[in-house]
Amino acid sequence: MNARTLGFSFALLACLCSASIATAQPSSSRVEVGGQASFLHLSDFETTPAGFGGRVSFDLTRWAALEAEADFFPKDDAIFPPSDLTPPLGIIYRRTRANALFGAKLGWRSDRFGLFGKVRPGFTRLSDGGVECAGEVCALVLLARPEYRTEFALDLGGVFEFYPSARTVARFDLGDTMIRHRSSAPPCWGSSCTSHNLTSRIGVGLRF
Repeated sequence: MNARTLGFSFALLACLCSASIATAQPSSSRVEVGGQASFLHLSDFETTPAGFGGRVSFDLTRWAALEAEADFFPKDDAIFPPSDLTPPLGIIYRRTRANALFGAKLGWRSDRFGLFGKVRPGFTRLSDGGVECAGEVCALVLLARPEYRTEFALDLGGVFEFYPSARTVARFDLGDTMIRHRSSAPPCWGSSCTSHNLTSRIGVGLRF
């Protein structure tokens, strides 16, 4: 995650904190609907696509909830920088990504703050946006087009929540999204492998 992304995240949290009321009361609301900005650091390519999404959460108790989330990343490119060949050759696989996760959030909550752990299995789907070549010999290179499949994903991590009022939530997630790759596409090209990808989200929500 770059410095601009971190700065935006902390600035948004600071604005939410400054807007909080000093006498927030406990809420009996059990359903939460929210939106977030998402950042997925792809360990195989050292890139961090940014996306957006939404979530729905239902409280079973004060310390346990079930939640579902969907995210869309409009630019999730796999970039292979120019190689050591002479002349150099670089390849970019243009892609978009959609994620869907469903799972549990468990932890501790006060009237103003909450700390939770999360376990959320789900799926991720890449869509092919084309292949680009950078280098003088591109016209002589036959590039294989990827064939993407829906892959299994598992999101493990932690959640920090701040409650500016009884019905509003500011939330920051940090975790590891593990993806089981089986597609005929990078990074595995037909052989199964699992990647670990640092994922962060910052969002807001309303409780009903």
